[in-house]
Amino acid sequence: MAQFKDDEFYITLVTFQVEDRLFRVPRHTLEVQSPVFNDMFTFPPPPGVDVEGSGDEHPIVLPDLVTVEDFKRLLRVLLPTRYYGTRLSKGDHDGWISVLKLSRMWQMDELHRAALNRLKYSAVRKSVVEKLALALEYEIQHWIVPAVNELARRPQPISVEDTRILGLETASKVAAVRERLISESLCLTAGGQDAIAPFITKIFNLSVSTPNHQRELSNRFTQCVDFLLGSYSSHPHVL
Repeated sequence: MAQFKDDEFYITLVTFQVEDRLFRVPRHTLEVQSPVFNDMFTFPPPPGVDVEGSGDEHPIVLPDLVTVEDFKRLLRVLLPTRYYGTRLSKGDHDGWISVLKLSRMWQMDELHRAALNRLKYSAVRKSVVEKLALALEYEIQHWIVPAVNELARRPQPISVEDTRILGLETASKVAAVRERLISESLCLTAGGQDAIAPFITKIFNLSVSTPNHQRELSNRFTQCVDFLLGSYSSHPHVL
C-alpha cells in the first residue's frame, strides 16, 4: 500500500544556529507566519549541496543581531506549549520587544500586531529616551507623541547621553519642541499633550490620524507650528 505524508501532522523540523546555540523547531510554523522563511524553505539548493537547516551539521545560521534570548522569546509565542515554554505574559515588555524586533525583520505581520498591542507606553518600565529610541527603531508610532511630549516637559535639557541614544537628528527635533514650546511657553494654552501633538506629528512626519479635537485647535497654534518648523529648518543643529 502506498504511503502519504499527512499534511497536518507530519512535522518537518529545521535547525537554526543563534550565536553558539542550536534550535530544532517545526518548519511549518515558521513558513505560515513568515514569507521570508517560506521563500527560504521553498528555494531549492544547488545540486550536491546539503540543505541548510537539515541537521546539526548544517544549521541555518541567523545574523548576529538576533540573540539567543530574542529567538527563544519568539518561539515561546509561536510554540506556546509546555514543551517549548510558556507564552509570554502581557507584562514581559522586554520579551514583547524581542518579538516585535524579529517579527518585523521576518515580516510576521500577525505577530507584529500582537506585539504592538502588548506594548503600552505607560506600562513599559524604561526611560523616556529609551522609549523614544525603541519607537523610532521599530516604528511604534503610538509611542512617539507621548515620548516627545514627556521629553519636552522634562526639567533637564537634552543631554549628550540622550543625543548618543537618539541620534543627532532626533535630538535636534526634540530640542525644537522643547526649547520653543517649553522654555518660551509658546502654544501651551491649548492644553497639554493635545496642544503639542500636531507639531510633533508634523516634525516627525508621522502618518497617524488626528483626533477631531486636535484638528479644531486654534489658528494661533497652527501658525506657531509653522513658525517652529521654520526655526528648526534654519537651525537643525541647535540642541
